[in-house]
Amino acid sequence: MKTPEISKSYTHLFCLIIVNLILAFYFTLRKYKLTFLLYLILFFLLGVMRYLSFTFIADDNIKNYDNQEITLTGIICQMPKIRQDSAGIYHLTYVVDTKSIKQKEEKTTTGKVYLYQKQKNLDNLAKINDTISATGTIRLIQNYHNPNLVDRELSAQEEGIYATFSIGKQNLKILNTSDKFSLQEFCYQIEQSFLQSMYQTMPENDANMIFAMLFGGYNIEKDILEAYSITGIIHILSVSGSHISLISLFLLSLGKFLHLPRFFNLILLLILIIFYTILCGASVPVMRASIMGLLSIIALYLEEKSTAQHLLSIIALILLLFDPLLLFNISFQLSFASTSGLVYLMPILRSKLNKLKLPSLLIDNLALTMSAQIFAFPIIIWYFTSLSLSSLLANLIIIPLLEILIILGLIAFILGFIFPFITKILFIFASLILSISNEATFLLTKIPFASIYVPPLDFPAILIYYSLIFITLNIKIRKYLYLLLQKYKFITYICSISLIIFSCYFMIKPSPLQIHFIDVGQGDACLIITPHQHSILIDTGGSINSDFDIGSYVDLPYLHHYGINKLDYLILSHADADHSGGASSILQKIPVNHLIITDEDKDLYAKILKLPLNNPLLAKAIVAKENTAFNLEDIHFQFLQNDEKENLKSSNDSSNVLKLTYHNFSVLFTGDLPQTQEKYLLNKNIASTILKVAHHGSKTSSSQEFLEHVRPQLAIISVGKYNSFGHPSKEVLDRLNNLPTKILRTDEKGAIVIYTDGYNYSLKTFLN
Repeated sequence: MKTPEISKSYTHLFCLIIVNLILAFYFTLRKYKLTFLLYLILFFLLGVMRYLSFTFIADDNIKNYDNQEITLTGIICQMPKIRQDSAGIYHLTYVVDTKSIKQKEEKTTTGKVYLYQKQKNLDNLAKINDTISATGTIRLIQNYHNPNLVDRELSAQEEGIYATFSIGKQNLKILNTSDKFSLQEFCYQIEQSFLQSMYQTMPENDANMIFAMLFGGYNIEKDILEAYSITGIIHILSVSGSHISLISLFLLSLGKFLHLPRFFNLILLLILIIFYTILCGASVPVMRASIMGLLSIIALYLEEKSTAQHLLSIIALILLLFDPLLLFNISFQLSFASTSGLVYLMPILRSKLNKLKLPSLLIDNLALTMSAQIFAFPIIIWYFTSLSLSSLLANLIIIPLLEILIILGLIAFILGFIFPFITKILFIFASLILSISNEATFLLTKIPFASIYVPPLDFPAILIYYSLIFITLNIKIRKYLYLLLQKYKFITYICSISLIIFSCYFMIKPSPLQIHFIDVGQGDACLIITPHQHSILIDTGGSINSDFDIGSYVDLPYLHHYGINKLDYLILSHADADHSGGASSILQKIPVNHLIITDEDKDLYAKILKLPLNNPLLAKAIVAKENTAFNLEDIHFQFLQNDEKENLKSSNDSSNVLKLTYHNFSVLFTGDLPQTQEKYLLNKNIASTILKVAHHGSKTSSSQEFLEHVRPQLAIISVGKYNSFGHPSKEVLDRLNNLPTKILRTDEKGAIVIYTDGYNYSLKTFLN
C-alpha cells in the first residue's frame, strides 16, 4: 500500500509528464531546434517515476519480515551456487521467489530471497521451478556501510532480491517437483558436463579459471585474482562486455572469411550472442554485458560516428528507464564509460597512432585500451584507488592470449558434442595458454610501479574531468570558449587569480583531527588521521571461522579512500579475531612503522597475524604497559591499564585502554574491557569527550560507575547487525541514556567520522 506522500509524488509527476509530453508534441510540430531538451526532461521525469516504483516496498514484500523466524514457501528460480569449505561441508545458495510465509497464520508474500543451507553431501538438491518449504530467519542483505565499497543490497535489489534466509543444517522440504522444461536448468547441466570433462583433461584450478572466463563465476585462487586486479585485466575473468565484443569480432571475421552476406552475418551474430547469453544464465549483469558488447561492435563498424554516439545515448537512457538503480551499479558505470571511450575517443586516437606506422593490430589494441581507460579513469580510482601502469602491457601481451583461450574454449564447447577427442586436444592447448598468461601476469605485477595509488576524485573534480574531455573532443565548443576568453580577458584574469588564491588558502588551511569508526560488522576498527596526515589504526575487525579477509576487502579500501598508504602505528587492543583478524593483510600490503600489542602470549598474535614466531615485526612489537605514551604533533596518546590487574581469565581482560587527548578534546578507546577490570581505571583521568563503548555494548562491560567517571558527550558502539550475542545490550543502552550522552552505532549509521580542532567537534555518518 502506497503512503500518502508517495501517492502525492506520483500525482505531481504524472501531471508534469503529461504537460511535458504536450509541449514536446507541440514543439515537434513547430520544428523548434531545442525540442530535444523537452524529450530529455521527459526521460528524466519517467526515470524518477520508475525509480519511485522500483524503491517502493509493498506491504506484502518479504523484506517487511526482517529478523523474524518464519516458515517460508516459494519457488526456486536459479540453480544453486555450491561451495565446499575446508571441513568438507557444502554451502548452498538458492534464489527463491517467495509465495507465502507462516508464523501464527499463513500470509502471501512477494519478493525474492537468497536461501543459505549447509549440507554434508549433495543429496536432495532442489531444482529450478521446484516448490520448497523451509524454516529459518529472514534478514536484510548486509553490506559494510563505508565509502568506496560496492553496494550489495542495491545490486541484489536490481534482480528483485530483498533479503537472506538462513536455514543452517535444517532440511529443505521439496513440496512439489516441477516436470516442466527449464532452459536455465538445461544450460546449467550442459555447463556442468563441460566442466567435468575439463577436470579430466587439465588441473582443477585451470579448469575453474577457464570456466569462469567462459560462463562466469569466481572459483579462482586468491593470488591470481589479485595479480589480474593489479594489472587491470580482472574483467576478463567474468562474462563482460569485452567477452561479447571479442566473440562478435571473431564471428564477423569468420563470416567475412567465408564470404557470408553482411546482413546474414549480423543476424547470425545476434542469434549466437542471444544463445551465449542464455547459456551464461541470462542474469541481469550478463544481459547488460551483451547489450554493451554488441553496442561496442556496432560503434566500431558504423561509418557515421554521430550515429554510434546517438545509439549509445539511446541505449543508456532505455536501460536506466528500465532499471534506474543501474546509475549506482559499478558494472554499468564501467561498461558505459568504456563504451563511451570507444565511441568518442578511439577513432581519434587510432588516427593519431596511425602516424607512428605501427602494425594495425597493435594500433587497435593501444587505441582501445587507452580510450577505455581515459573515460573510465574517475570510476576506477573511486572504487579501487589505484591506477594500473602495467595495464597497457597486460592488454597488449596477456589479453590477446586470453582472447585466443576464450575462443578455443568456446570452440571446444561446441565440438565437444561431436568430436570429444579434438575437444581434449583443445583443452590441453587452452591450459598451456593459461599457464603462460598467468606467469606473464605475475611478472608484470613485479615491475616498478605496476600499480600506483591515486586518491579518489570528489564529485566536482569528476565533473571538471569529464567537462574537459567533452571540450577537448568538441571543436565547436573549443573555438567558442577561446573566443569568449579573448572577449572577456579581464574577467578571465580575475577568475584565474581568485581560483589560485582559493586553492592556496585550502592548501595552507589547518586540517582537523579525524577519528573514523569504520563499519567492520561485529568488530572494532578505528582510524585516526592527524592534521598533518599521520595515521594510527586501532584494531582491524575480523571474523572467527570465516574465509572473508576483512583487512583486504574492507580496511585497506577504507584507508586508501582517505589517502592512507602507510601507518605510523597499528594498535591491537587484544588478540581476539574481531579486533585483530584483518591485521595480517594490512601488515603484508602497506608499511607499518610501529605495532603495539597487549601483554598476551605471542603465540596468539603469531596465529592471528599469520606470522612465524621469529618474525622481526613480531619481535619488535611494542607491548603496551601502564603509562606507555607517545605524541604525534599536538596529540597525546596514553595507555591507562594497570600492570597489576588481577584475575585475567580471558583475552578481553587484557584489553588495551588508550586515551587520545588533543587540547580540550579526548577519546577513550576501551577494546573489550570487562567490568571486572574497569574498576582499576576509576582512580585515573578517564573523563573523555567521546567513548568507544567496550565490547560492542555487552552487558559485561560499561558499568554505571565507570560511565559516570568517563561522562562522555558521545558514545560510539561498533557492532554488527544481527549479531548472535545480542549486542548492544539494553542494560548498557539504558545506562548511557541516563547520562547526557548521545549514542551512535555503526550497524545503524555505518562509518562514523569525527572532525575536531581540539575544542569543538562535528561528525558525519555514512548512512545519514
